Parts: sequence; C-alpha cells; structure tokens
Amino acid sequence: MKVSLKVRIIVLLLLLTFIPLTLYFYHYTAMKKKLIQDRLKLHSLYATSLVTKVELFLEKVVSEASSSLSLYRNLGFSEEEIIWRVTGQVKGVFEGAYYSPEGVLLAAVSREKIEPDFESFLKPAYDKRILGIHHTRYEEPFLRFLIPDLDEGLLKGYFVFSLDLSLFWQSVVFSRPGPNVEVFLTDSEGNILAFSDLRFPGKRRIPLREGVYRSTIMGVDVVGVHARSEDGEWVVVVEEPLSSVLEPVYQFQARAMVAGSLFILSAGTFAILVFLRIFRPLENLRNYIVSWERENMNRSIQAGDEVSELSQAFENLVRKLEEDKKLYSSLFENTLDGIIVFNGERRVIDVNRTILNQYSLSKEDLVGKSMEELIGESLPLTSLFFTEKKVKLKEEIYCQLRQEVLRIEGNLYILWRIKDVSQEKELKLLLEQTAKLSLAGEIACSVAHQINNPLASIMGYAESIAMTSSEEETRKKAEVIVRQAEKCAETVKKLLEVGKPFEGRPEYVKPEDLTIEVIKMLHPKAKRKGVRIEFESSLNGEKLFTFPWQIEQVLINVVDNAVDACDEGGTVTVLLAKSGSQIIWRVRDTGPGIPEEEMEKIFKPFYTTKRYGTGLGLTLAKRFVKNLGGDIKIISKKGVGTTVEIKISGGQG
Repeated sequence: MKVSLKVRIIVLLLLLTFIPLTLYFYHYTAMKKKLIQDRLKLHSLYATSLVTKVELFLEKVVSEASSSLSLYRNLGFSEEEIIWRVTGQVKGVFEGAYYSPEGVLLAAVSREKIEPDFESFLKPAYDKRILGIHHTRYEEPFLRFLIPDLDEGLLKGYFVFSLDLSLFWQSVVFSRPGPNVEVFLTDSEGNILAFSDLRFPGKRRIPLREGVYRSTIMGVDVVGVHARSEDGEWVVVVEEPLSSVLEPVYQFQARAMVAGSLFILSAGTFAILVFLRIFRPLENLRNYIVSWERENMNRSIQAGDEVSELSQAFENLVRKLEEDKKLYSSLFENTLDGIIVFNGERRVIDVNRTILNQYSLSKEDLVGKSMEELIGESLPLTSLFFTEKKVKLKEEIYCQLRQEVLRIEGNLYILWRIKDVSQEKELKLLLEQTAKLSLAGEIACSVAHQINNPLASIMGYAESIAMTSSEEETRKKAEVIVRQAEKCAETVKKLLEVGKPFEGRPEYVKPEDLTIEVIKMLHPKAKRKGVRIEFESSLNGEKLFTFPWQIEQVLINVVDNAVDACDEGGTVTVLLAKSGSQIIWRVRDTGPGIPEEEMEKIFKPFYTTKRYGTGLGLTLAKRFVKNLGGDIKIISKKGVGTTVEIKISGGQG
C-alpha cells in the first residue's frame, strides 16, 4: 500500500516522543550498573592493596626485630636485655618473652605491664611466625609473632613479641577512596579488629560478602568487597553506601527531565517547519527529476513515496555515472602509451599505470610537479607533437610527446601522451660508436703492423751491436735499446689484440705478481700526483689458472681510475684475498666518491667524467671479467671514497 510521506512523518514524530523516555530508562539502568561495577573494581583494588601493605608491614616489623636480636645476641646481652631493647627500638612492639626449645617460658619483659601475660608453656611451629590475635582487658587487639633464636643453625629457643594493633593499623590506613567509605580489618572469621577511623570495637563480627547488600555495621545498603592475605590470617573489608555510589544517577535524572522537555519542544517546531516549508519544494523537485529520467534514460520509477522516487532516480543516475567512470578509467589506465594530465596551472594531477609500471614510480612522485620540472619549459596551450623530447621522470628519458588541450565544463586540462624512445636512441648511438671503435681498431692494427717491421730491425741491430762490440759502454747502451724495443714490441702485440677477438691460452700465474706489476706500471703517475699506492695480500704465493693479460688490463683500468679519483695526499689500497675458489681484488680509494645518480651509468660505453677519457675503461674491464667467469662490483659513498671489488674463479695450483 502506498503511504504518503506526510503520513509517515506524522507517525515518525509520534514515535519520536517515546524515544526520550525509552533512552532515559535504558541509560539509567546502564549507568547504575556501570557505576556499581566500577566502584566494585575500585574497592577491590583498594582492599587488595591494603592487604599487601598489611603483609609488608608485618614482614618489616619481623625483619627489624630479627636484625636487632642478632645484633644484641652478638653483643652478649641477656634475653631480658635483648627483649627490653627490641621493645624500645621496634615501633609498636611493647612486650616480649623468651622460651626454651621445648616451649618453656624462661623470661618475659613488658613496657606497659609489671607482670606480662604470657603462657607458661608454648608449643611453637617453626614455620609459623604469627601466633594469633589477642585482646587486652580493655578489648584492644594486639598480635603476637615468633622469632626462632638460632646459633650457627642450632635452635637455642624462641622469642615471642606483642605488636600494638593500633600502631600497626595507623601505618597501613592513611587514605580512603571517598569520604563515605568504611574500611574494616578483620581476622579470618570476620571478627572486626579495627575501623578506618582507627577506633577499636568490642568483639563484633561482620559477614564477608561482596556486591550490593545491607551492612550490619552501617545499617544501610552498601557496595562492599573484601580481600584476604595469602596466609588467610587477615581480611580487609571495604563498604560504601549505595546512595553515595549512585549520586551521579540522581544528577542524571534532573538533567534528563530538562533534555526531554527541550526535545519535545524541538520536535514540535520541526514538525511545523516540515509541513509549512519543505513538502511543496520537495514535491516540485521530485516531479522534475522523475520526468527528466524518463525522457533521457528511458526508465520508469516505481516507488512508495516522494523521497523514495527521488532516491531511486539518483541511484540510477549515479550507477550510470559509475559505469561511465569505470569505462574511461580502464581506457586511461590500460593504454599502451603513458599519459600525464595537467591542470590549467600546468601541474600534474594524474598519471596512468603504464608510466608508473614502466619507470617504477608512484603517483606521489609525479603528482604536484610542474611542467617545467619535467621538461625544463612550459609549453603553450595548444596541440603539439615532438618526435623526440627529453622528459625527467625518475631519470631523464627521450620520448615522443603529443600534447592535447581539453576544456571540460569551464576547466582547462592538458593531456600528454608519451612513448619512450630512449632505447632506440641509445641503440643508434651505440651502433655509431661501435662503428667508430671498429674503424679505430682497424687503424690500430694497421699502425701496429707498420711499426712491427722497423721495430724488429732495431732489435736485431741492437742485439748484434751488443754481441760484437768490444766497448763496454757501447754494449750497455745496445742492451738498453734491446730492452726498450722489447717493451715496444709487447705494446704493439697488445695493440693488435685490441683490434681482434681475444685468443690465447690460459696459464698458471701468481695474482700477487700480476698486481705488483700493475702497481709498478702506475707508480710514476701516482707519484707525480702525490698519491700513495698500498698493497696487501693474504694468498701466500698461490697460483691461478687464467688469462693473465685480461686480468692485467682490468687491474690497470681500475687502479688507474682510483689514482685519478684521489686528490694530492690521497691513498689507493689494493687488497688481494681468497674466498673459497675465488680470488678477490678490492681496490679502495680516498676520493670524493661517485654520486648516486651516476652509479647506474658507470659501466655504460663512452660514459666518462674525465676530461680526456674515452669512457671505455670500465666497460672493457667488465667485459673481460665476465669473459673470465667473474664479477665486478662498485661500492661508493659520497665524501668517503670508492671500492671496486673484482672476483675471478679458476683452477688453482
């Protein structure tokens, strides 16, 4: 049955008038229960803390008495003198007695009585310190405790002392959770020993209960708890009048009456406002939206009242918008090209998944950046296309960039479509450099061949002069020419090896000898620059089966770079060690270190930071190390220095 909104609101207002009353009773009951539970927890904690204090105080008294007994016994005092001094020294202890090991009374001393009242015979338990509660003739309670008299582990007798319970209770009770709270100290049977106001009753007894009950002492309903000591000798009872606990509930009742009156007045005013000012505009809005949806979305609405019709119409509209949003979002995120969206101020407001995945970025890395930060300039607000544009994302890349300008509902947006062409550009550059390198290799080989023949003639004639000359000076000079010519021949041989794939045979070599040879070769350069080269080895002459020339070239490039990195006064340290089947070189310099952004480029061909460098040294070093089945790694910290680690595996002899 279709019920109009007006009728529903009238029924709702009638129901709302019962809400304050229902909430009042619910809150009253819950609040009362919560107050009682909280107060029970509070009093339980307080009672437990008092029991703990009782036990601690008793331990303190017994400990002080024991210490004094030991002191005076060692000083040679008699039992009467010891009792007299202990009763004057330990607070609350006013009398004492001494019993033989068999329990016979031997001596008794009191500071309050002429004749202390102690049993003539005592049957003590060695493991029980508290003997019980006693009362004076004025019904004032006191307790007696026992201390064994031991001499080198042998029992000589027992000391029994009386502790004034009034002083004992004063030392424990000094504050209460509230002004109306009563605290009782009882024995295990519930016999009251002391009140919280430190007065001592006659022999009265209180039932040990918990919760809400009528107190036999206070004569009113109370919230009460009790706590026992571990040995069960002491019980602390805490009681508070129920009326004091429920005082906040009574205050709540008064506030609830005022709030209920204000609520009823507000509900009446709201009802008048609804009927006079809301229903007519609401009905006009409903008619407009429903008719628009029928015309534009070809849907009819079936609902119970005006608000339901509006709600259904909006749900249909939102659902349609969500479907369109998902479609366009899917197209935006899954397109093969990267897409960056700017607002009218040329700042990034969105970026698609293609760019994030391709360059390992998060949206936070790009959102908010300006166009100038990405490409170094602000492009005009028009459609543009660049076949090659440098864009700085996580690193600088080269890409095709197409810009489109969109105006949506008065807002300006700039759309970039990006296609990465960095790899194609690097490949093209690498091919060009490779062609140049190949040509340089051919020239090097040609030059080497041209030099080789004259060099052989020089060596031959020099050897002939050295063998046939009778003059010692001439023969020495000829030998120098032979040695230098041999070095040139070796250099020409290496130059020929650069121009062709490496061929040769591995052999057993000492890594230490190779390293020392490289250091000698680079020593003059280091000396000119003021750099010290240090060498340490732990191999002890072990050999490695490998290609020595390739290792030598790797070490030359690495150590040379380390020398170049150091300033005057710097140090290059070459460490040689063994790990398993691997030989490890660590070349460490004290230079400024390599910036983090350059670490990824360090092994790329033709990349160099030297003024006259070729950018091929570390590239060839990595190639040689990989050919030898090894690995090369660079560790650098800015301001500290750089360490190059080279690992080579091979048969050892």
